[in-house]
Amino acid sequence: MSKKLLFYKTIIWQIIGLIWISLLSYFWFGSWEKSVLFSILVTIISIFIYVLYEVVWNKITNKNK
Repeated sequence: MSKKLLFYKTIIWQIIGLIWISLLSYFWFGSWEKSVLFSILVTIISIFIYVLYEVVWNKITNKNK
């Protein structure tokens, strides 16, 4: 898979996640404003956690080589 295609796939997946979290959190909060803000926050945090996960994963797997 090319890096360009991987980038687009990642963006589309994040948009799907943002929509899904927004819908679920709307039922929790009862407010679109709160649910969208919450969803954006969760998406941003998850991006940073994923990057951290990748860094740790690469350190672990490279150590074994």
